[in-house]
Amino acid sequence: MNCISLSLRGGLFRPAVTAALFSALLLFSGKPSLAGTPAQEEVSKDFQKTVTLGAGQSVRIENKFGEIRLHGESGRDVKISATIRVQANSREEADSFAQKIQIEVQQTGEGVRVKTIYPEDGKKWYIRIGKNPSYSVNYDIGMPTDAPLDARNSFGSIETVGIHGAADIENSHGSLTVRDAGAARLNNSFGSIELHGAGGNVSINDSNGWVRASDVKGALEVRDRFGSITALAIQGAVTIVGGNGAVTLTDAGSGNVTTSFASVDARNIRGDLSVRDNNGNVDISSIGGAADITDSFGNVSFSDVHGRVNCTTNNGRVQGSSVTGGPVSIRDSFGNIELETIGGSVDAETSNGTIAVRDAHGSVTLKTSFGAIEASNIPKGIRAITGNGGITLTDVGGDTFAKTSFGSVLAEKINGNLTVENSNGSVTAKNVKGDTVTNTSFAGVTLESVGGRISVDNQNGGISVTAMRPASGCKDILLKTSFSSIRVRVPEGVGYNLTARTSFGRISSELPVTSTGNIGGDTLSGTIGAGGCQLQLTDSNGSIEIAKAH
Repeated sequence: MNCISLSLRGGLFRPAVTAALFSALLLFSGKPSLAGTPAQEEVSKDFQKTVTLGAGQSVRIENKFGEIRLHGESGRDVKISATIRVQANSREEADSFAQKIQIEVQQTGEGVRVKTIYPEDGKKWYIRIGKNPSYSVNYDIGMPTDAPLDARNSFGSIETVGIHGAADIENSHGSLTVRDAGAARLNNSFGSIELHGAGGNVSINDSNGWVRASDVKGALEVRDRFGSITALAIQGAVTIVGGNGAVTLTDAGSGNVTTSFASVDARNIRGDLSVRDNNGNVDISSIGGAADITDSFGNVSFSDVHGRVNCTTNNGRVQGSSVTGGPVSIRDSFGNIELETIGGSVDAETSNGTIAVRDAHGSVTLKTSFGAIEASNIPKGIRAITGNGGITLTDVGGDTFAKTSFGSVLAEKINGNLTVENSNGSVTAKNVKGDTVTNTSFAGVTLESVGGRISVDNQNGGISVTAMRPASGCKDILLKTSFSSIRVRVPEGVGYNLTARTSFGRISSELPVTSTGNIGGDTLSGTIGAGGCQLQLTDSNGSIEIAKAH
């Protein structure tokens, strides 16, 4: 592939060209010449002109191959200062070419127009490879502070300071720097854009260069490709569309960020924030409104969010904390989820990843596969569903549902009802105030200090149950298993109607039973105390033991 490389040395442009481009260069009579020899001579030519700008009139400048510097001044004058520089094989050649470069200043009803005109008959300067002139035109212009500005440049930088009128600036192959501006539209390619201080709305469009904007009193819109974007202290809404470059957004009214193959870092957003990313990490904090996040192949982290959080991602971890103003919804795959201190409800789902939730004040729904679930300090109810992973639930204030397979379930300090569905995994529950319903297989069930009704259906696993003394009356206890034992402890002084059956096992009781069967046999029916609630114990190929709860 043929290419041209342009560099600025000592203020002059010296294109370096491969031999394959020789025929093409003959057509570009308006561009800088080929690199000269080390013995070239230099000629400088100054240009100065002052014109008066009427109220409401604008300044327009068109240039290439040089720098443009503009600064706002008091008064209505436009003070134009330019330097033309040429290097050639001899001083005569350099001076001759410099004389052909013209600076055109036109004054019309719309304002002042400044334009650089390069010689149209300069083909002869391009035939001798290695002996052509190098040249540049650099501007320094003072203009009224409130005047609108329209600037066009290429192969050189643009810098403006203290111009508060509306600015429309377009550059390429050079940096663009704007300070203390009003409303502005800034375009650049193959060069950076830096904006510091703008009194109105700003639109920035760049490609192949980084962008940095700060202290904007209005809204900000930034579009960039292949460059990082940084926006700081923006009073209005911020819209950022990037690609292949990191995005940093700090202190903004609201934010809408879209990028790819790069990270997003957003902090101190007073309103809502929306982030769309892929193949990059997302880190947000101190969001005054809602947060809406979409990502893939990158980790997501959020904290101190005062509105709702909606996060959809895959192949990345999600970590969130201190969400005070709304619900949290997470959809992930092939990534872990970790949430802490959530003021509203939580609905989190992943696959092939673990879920951990601590201190969530609303209702909680958690679902995963091939991953464990852990939740603690949940004042309201919780639903936890997984497969091929364990479930651990602690300090739950409401009803609790847990479902898994090929994993254990541990539930402690449950203030409501507890329902557990499991297979090929053990179930352990302690200090449950409400009813408990448990189904599992091929593993043991251990229930301690259960205050409500107890129902256990197990296969090929033992059952050990300790019932608490209810505040009044009694609670049914229904236990069933096979190929293992049943041991139940009930409080003294509470009456039960007892039905116990087994095969290939014995039945025994520490409590007095008024029986119609034989104690020690495989069937026992009767009453404990005055009777009342059901105590149904069904087993096969296992013993049954009734004991006192201490």
